[in-house]
Amino acid sequence: MLRGFHALPTEKRVREMKNRDYLWCLANSLLDREEELERLCPACREWALEERCPVCGQVRGDGEDHMDNPAFDRARFERLKGGEPG
Repeated sequence: MLRGFHALPTEKRVREMKNRDYLWCLANSLLDREEELERLCPACREWALEERCPVCGQVRGDGEDHMDNPAFDRARFERLKGGEPG
């Protein structure tokens, strides 16, 4: 968050901030982002919400859920989620 304000943690104005100040900044940043998205047409909004590479801008993934844990058993998870025994 401090990056958005071009502030370093060692600056006096930052050291004087309280937890509620950080929360206020975060909440307002989220609201600002929502307002920006609401101004876009549906196609541009969809494009803006896609997960993209920060370097080249290419869409990451194919839209499906991607897991970072290779040991995760999706089939067993779905069975347990449905109430079936493991």
